[in-house]
Amino acid sequence: MKDTLPNPHLNVPHARWREGILAYHIVDIRHVPGKLNVVADGLSRKWENTPPAPGDGSEWTVSEDWEARIGITNDIMHITSTNESVETLSTRFTNEPIFREVIEAIHNQDQDKDIRLKRRARHRAEQYIIEDGKLWKLQGGTSARARTKVECISREEAKILAAKTHAEGGHWGRDAIKIALMDQICSPKLDASILEAI
Repeated sequence: MKDTLPNPHLNVPHARWREGILAYHIVDIRHVPGKLNVVADGLSRKWENTPPAPGDGSEWTVSEDWEARIGITNDIMHITSTNESVETLSTRFTNEPIFREVIEAIHNQDQDKDIRLKRRARHRAEQYIIEDGKLWKLQGGTSARARTKVECISREEAKILAAKTHAEGGHWGRDAIKIALMDQICSPKLDASILEAI
C-alpha cells in the first residue's frame, strides 16, 4: 500500500482501488500478524473440527470425472516437437542468446551447463512455448493490452518488420511503431531494431 497510494502512474484497477481507500479517510494502517489478530483468527477457525452437515458446502458438487464424461481432454502440458524444429529454431536464433537458451532449456539440451545458468534458463523458459515450429512468449497479464502469446523473432526480422510497419503506417514515430509491434512480436533490443529500421 505504501507504494500504491502515492504513485501517480497506476493502471485502472489500482487507481479505482486507491480512490476507494482514500474515500474512507484512512489515517493509519497497521498489520496485525497471525494469532495476535484474534478477530480474524477466530473467524477463520470458527468451523474447524465441526462435522460436515448436508447443505453446508463441504460435500463434492462436481464429479471428479466430469471432464472425461463430456469428452474434454486435458493436454495442456503436451509438447510435440521434432529435432528438425529444434534445429530450425536454433539456426534462426543463432545471434539471440536469450532465445537459444530458452529453446535448449525447453528441450533439456542444457545438461552440460553450470547449475546456476541452467536454473536461470529454466526459469526464463517458463514464459515460452514452442508451437507449430515457432517460439512463442506467453504474455498473460491483466492490462487492457493483454495478449495470450506473441511470436519471438530475431533482431534482423524485427528490423524488417519495423521498416514495413513504419512505411505502411504512414511513417509513425518510434513509440507508435513499438506499441504496434509489441502486440505482435517479442524481440530482444526492440528499441534499437526500430531505430535502425527508421
